[in-house]
Parts: sequence; C-alpha cells; structure tokens
Amino acid sequence: MGTYGYISIIAMLCYGFLLLMFLTAKKNKIINSFLVVLLGLLFWTGGSAFMRAQFVPGCEFWYQISLLGILLLPYAYYRFILAFGGMKNGISGKIYLAIMLICFLINEQFGLFLESPNMIEKNGVPTFVYDIKPTVIVLFIPAGLFLLHLLAVLVRICKENPNMKVQYEPVMFGVLALFLGNAFLGIPFFSGFPIDILSGLVNVIFLFYALIRRHLFRLQMLASSSLCYGVGFLFSILVFFNTVPSLQETFSAWIDKRTTLYTLVFATVFLIIYALFTCLWKFLIRSIFVKEENLQAEKLREFNSSISKTLDLQEVLDKTIGIMKELMDVGNIYICMQNAPGEPYRGVASDQPLSDLAFALEEENPMIQWLKEHDEPLVYREFRYSVEYKSMWESEKHYLDKNHTRYCAGLKDGDNLVGVLLITAASGKKRLMYDEVELISNITSVASIAIKNARLYENACLEARTDELTGLLNRKYFYEVLNEEFENNRESSLALAIINVDDFKLYNQLYGVREGDLCLQRAAKIIQSSVGDNGYAARYGGKEFAILLPRYDLFSARNLVESIAKQIFVMNNRRTDMKLKSVTVSAGISAAPYAAKNVKELMENVDLAVYHVKHSGKNGIQVFDTMFRNSSKNADPTDRAHIYQEYESTIYALTAAIDAKDHYTFNHSMNVAYYATTLAATLGMNADMIEIIRQAALLHDVGKIGIPEYVLNKAGKLTDEEYETIKGHVEASIDIIRHLPSLDYVIPAVIGHHERYDGKGYPRRIAGEDIPLTARILCVADAFDAMTSKRCYKEAYPVQVAKEKLLADAGKQFDPDLAFKFVECLENGTIKLVKEKI
Repeated sequence: MGTYGYISIIAMLCYGFLLLMFLTAKKNKIINSFLVVLLGLLFWTGGSAFMRAQFVPGCEFWYQISLLGILLLPYAYYRFILAFGGMKNGISGKIYLAIMLICFLINEQFGLFLESPNMIEKNGVPTFVYDIKPTVIVLFIPAGLFLLHLLAVLVRICKENPNMKVQYEPVMFGVLALFLGNAFLGIPFFSGFPIDILSGLVNVIFLFYALIRRHLFRLQMLASSSLCYGVGFLFSILVFFNTVPSLQETFSAWIDKRTTLYTLVFATVFLIIYALFTCLWKFLIRSIFVKEENLQAEKLREFNSSISKTLDLQEVLDKTIGIMKELMDVGNIYICMQNAPGEPYRGVASDQPLSDLAFALEEENPMIQWLKEHDEPLVYREFRYSVEYKSMWESEKHYLDKNHTRYCAGLKDGDNLVGVLLITAASGKKRLMYDEVELISNITSVASIAIKNARLYENACLEARTDELTGLLNRKYFYEVLNEEFENNRESSLALAIINVDDFKLYNQLYGVREGDLCLQRAAKIIQSSVGDNGYAARYGGKEFAILLPRYDLFSARNLVESIAKQIFVMNNRRTDMKLKSVTVSAGISAAPYAAKNVKELMENVDLAVYHVKHSGKNGIQVFDTMFRNSSKNADPTDRAHIYQEYESTIYALTAAIDAKDHYTFNHSMNVAYYATTLAATLGMNADMIEIIRQAALLHDVGKIGIPEYVLNKAGKLTDEEYETIKGHVEASIDIIRHLPSLDYVIPAVIGHHERYDGKGYPRRIAGEDIPLTARILCVADAFDAMTSKRCYKEAYPVQVAKEKLLADAGKQFDPDLAFKFVECLENGTIKLVKEKI
C-alpha cells in the first residue's frame, strides 16, 4: 500500500468508529439517516482502501464497491438533510436512487462512464490513476442536479424556519467540501492523490459537529461496551496487518508455515493485540470521561438531596446557582422570577453578591415565549438567528449581548414558566460545550421541582398569615407580629392604630355585600400603600383595620392615619358607573411606652380611643394619652339597659313629625304596622321579630319628611324627576335611622321594602330570598294598604281587587308564599281591613 493509501485507512477507521458509536445512541430519524451516510462513506473509503491494499477478490471488485458508495452518497445526504430539518422524504430522492443504480449497473458491465483506475509505480510505490473520459459527465450531471435540488431544499427549510440556518451551516460546509473534493479529481495536480477520500473525511467531521450542536451526541456513547470492542477490533486489524511481515519473518525461523501451530500463533498474537487495545480504550475512557461523568453525577445527587430538604426559596436559588458554577465553566448566573401571571420576570438571585438585579424581562418578551413553548434550554448564539430574536426590542438585545449571554433556561411549574435562568459566558467566551445543555436541563428539572415546593410552602404560609379578601395580615398573625415588635422596640416607640369603618352594615344594605367587599379592598389598598415598608397593616375585624408602626411617635402616627382617612373618604368619588356614599372611619391611636407598658394595655387603650370616637358622632381620630385615660376612668358608664325604652319615645316623636307633615303617611305607617305584625304572627315569628317589624313599619316612610309636599300630594302622574325624588325617601329614612344606634336592627326591613321579588325594585335591585324576610313582609303590607286607601290621585280599591292584584304579582313583586298567606288571612278574617276594624 502506498503512502496515500493510509488516508483511505484513516478515513475508514473514522467512519467505522462513528458508526459503532452512533449504533449505541437512542435512535431517531436524524440518527438513522446519519448511519446511512456513514454506511455510504464506509463503502466508498473501505472499497478505496482495500483496492489500494490489493485485497482479494481484487482491485476491480473493491473499485466497484467504492463507486457504489460514491453514487449513493447524495441520496444518503438527501435523507439526512430532510430528517435534520424535520421533513419527509420526497419522490425526487427515489428517482435519483433509481437513476444512479441503473448507471452503476451499466458502468459495472461495460465501464462506459468511469473505468477502474490504472495502477502505476511512483518511486517504487504503487499508485492508482484514473483515466477520466468525457462520458463521466453522465454520472456527474444527475449528481450535480440532485445536489442543486438539495441546495434548494436547504434554502426552503431555512426560509420556513430561519433558526435552522445556523443549524445547517456545518452540513452545508460538509456537502461543499465533498463536492469540491470529487470535482478536483479531474485536475492533474491531484493525480494519484485521494482528494475525494480526504474531502469525505472533512465532510463527516462537519456532520459530526452538526449533530453535536443539535445535542444528539452524548459522552456516555464513548463508554459503551460495543464501541470499546469495536474500536479494539479496528485498531487490532490495523496494527496486525502492518506487523504481519515482521511476524512472518520472525516466526518462520522457528515454526514451519505449514503446521497448525503457525496459524495458532498468529491467532494468539491477534487476540493479544485485540485485548490490549480494548483494555487501553476502556482505561482511557474511564479515566478521562467516565470518571468526570461519575463525579458530575455524584455532585448532582448531592444537589438533589440537599435541595429537596429545604423549603426556603432563596436557599433553593442559591444552591442552583452554586451547582452550576461548580460543574460549568461559565461567567455570571442570574435567576429571574415571576410573582404572578402577567407580571415581568424580575432578577432575584445571582452568583455575585453585588450584581445589579434591577432588571426585568417582560412576559411578552419573545425569548420568554420561546422558553414557555420548549422544555430544553435556549442556546443564545443560535437564538440570535431566529425570528423571535429579531422581534425583540433593541434594549433587550443590547442587555443580553452586553452580558455575553450564553444560555437561557426555564424554571417551570407544570406548563407555567415561573422563572428564567440566564447564564453568561466566562470572559466573553462563546465556545459551546456539547454536554452543558444536558447538564443545564438536569439541574433546572430538579430546581423546578424544588422551587415549586418552596413556592407552595410560601403560599401556604402567606395564606395562613393574610386575610383572603384584603391581602393584609390576618388577626392571628398580626398578634404575633405585635408581640415580636413590642419586644424589639422596648427602647424606642411603637405606635398602634385601629381604623373602624363607620356604618359599614348600612353600606352593605345599601349597595350589597359584593360592593361592601370592594369597599374593604379599596380601603385596604389605601392603608397598605400608605404604610408601605414602614410598618404592618392587618384586617383586625370584619370592618376594622390595624396599623403597627415601629419607631413612630403619636404625632407621626396621627398624620399618617389622617392621610388614610382622607383618602378613604374620597375613594368612592372615582367610581363612574354608579354614585356611592362617602365612607368615613373612626380611628384610635396609642403608643408604647408613652401610654402602655405591655401589649394588652396597648390594645385596650386603642380600643378605648375608637369607642370614644364612635360615641362622639363617628368620623374622627382619637389619640389615647394619659389625660384621656384619666378622664375616661372618671366618667360614669352608660346604663344601656334602658336604651330601647329611650328610643321608644323617639319612634313616636318621628311618627308625630310625619303626621304633622302628611297625615296620610302617618296613618299609612300605622296600617302597615298592623298588617305586617299580624302576618308575621301567623307565620310563627317570635315576639322580638314581630316588635322589630312593628318598629320598622312605623319608620319605613320616615324619609318622606324631606319630600316636598307638592310631590307627595300631587294629583296627576309624577314626572321622572319627581319619581326619582320619591324613590329617595328610602335612603333618607336610613340616614335618619342610622343616627339612632339602638334602632339599626330595623334598617334591613326599611331599606328593602321597595325591592321586588323579581329583582326590579329599588334601591339595590336585589331579588328572591336575598331580600330580608322582614322587608318582604313590609312589601306585601305596604302594597295592600296603598291599594285599599284613598289618595289624592286615586280611589281606594275594593278588597277583592287588592287580593287579586296580590296574587297576580306573586313571584314578581311579592314573595309568593307571603302573598298567598296574606290573602288567606284576609279570607279567614285573621287580617281585617283597617277601616272595617275601626
């Protein structure tokens, strides 16, 4: 074999090595098509090598094998490129395969296109020289056209997916090298030199690099048993055949060639060489790769174990950064987290304590969207060629480029991207390590689970500590904070404020529970934003908020609470969809150590201050100090046993005022009280509820005191404006009653007596059983008396007509059960028409 023959041997060994290695890989379309390429190359180079070595059955046979490999290579590349781009095989490949097989068979029989090379000796070395004829163009034209078609396929794939352009670069360079190598065979300068074999070797190196960039090569493939034995066999053959002449010379002097012992000795020598090379390969792989891999696996196990034992999110992030710095040669590492869907991903952790984390990646960032859709890490150098990169803002590109970003990886909770990990290159390094992507995937998979657990724990703690409606601290946790801060601030001041929303029950009755919840949420937001990081805000009760202010004195605390009270007072003015009453608050403030020696005393003092504001007309702020405490102690406590008796006279005073303004309204209230209480008694209500209904009936129209007499006594139809004025008597009644604290229990009945069962009433437009039962009773009684009484704008309806109207509107205006019950009572005489009774 000549010197150039070793090029074919080296190429054949390289192809055989890759073939054995990728046979152990996990199979997919790309790997399978690459194996076909390697087989074609092995046919080509193996045939060439054995031809130059003049192996049996002869040069002509191995030449034909080599030519078959060359002719089939374009088809093999066609399959590889389509599989690499995720496309299906087309009909053009099959047509080319058929043409090439026909050409090969013709050439094999007649040597019409390319005859086998002639062997000549140069300086005593056998060299093979091809006699190129014009007819060879018959082989090159289909191959050239097919390669042009292959180029068109590449261009189409890159246009459809610009990100594939950078992936295909090594493949295109490899194909170009292979084409040029075969084209140079016709140049006299390369006569006798296997430039085609050398170009094939360069080509396969490019293809191997392309597979590395697609992360289809793993170090574990080098350590497979089949590869070790295969490599040992290939090298053993190479060494054995090169040492055969020397061995024959040595053994011939001692052993007869014709004996079995001679053959056995050569077989033994081959097995020894094979065992040595196999053991040497295993030793090298285990020393260089497997040892490193085992060390890496051990570090990952330690990381997995340690990270699974903590529920502290910051510790999880720090450990994740630490393992990456330990196992990878990278620059800086940043982790960005998203607090809630729709919010940006903000920097929360870094490997450098002084790193600037004041940056954020918006959720709409194309890179974030890519990470959401893919499970593997993003290689930034490849991402720069994508459409997503081009659609990013220049400022985003500049930040990532300036920091030499190398990888971006997602931290996922199921399908949700909760965090982003940014890894920069060390000292501007851009080299891509083929195993780093897999390592990042392994680390982020473990870290994602740990982050999920840590966030679940944090959320559970947060839910246990915060109020669900307002997001402020709940009462239980607030007491813990209060006790802790009291101990921490014994040498300084600690201010405490309680803010109580005035007439919140009325607010709920006027606008409904949902609007009441929104009111609390708006107030809580004002309180939280005002307090900020200077203290703690909590929902202390249903309509009470607590504010704890470490290192605040009474003066500063009062200024803050005054600001909060002003903001709450005007917060409903921003509503454009409906007009809401202003919200006032009663607040009490105290501070330690000035006015309290312990937590219990501090709480009692604040409660006493709030109580004082409530009984002084509400809507105020009281600061508890020593003077206020002393005056409170000397005050006589209110005897609340006679409050209801006190307000009995108030009820009659109000009804008398109604009588003075409009005698009909006074009589109407008395009639409604009779009808309603009688109906309530027949329903089996207790005496307390009946008394509440009686008082509510007497006061249900007290708001008409403020209605002009010309509207109340108008004989004709009311205008829309006048009707709205009449409807306002309900809220006017509530505004009067709310100043009588002992009568607030009648408010639900009063405010709801004009609501309809079908939800078309006023003022709240509530329906069905959402309307209090007391209000539904008043509604039936009020309507019956209105129908059977004579007014300036109508005559009194007969009782029969009134009964029919009650039944007709049952389920519409009236509760059907109450309407039928009321009619039944009329018919059996339990309820009598008032004028008949009189």
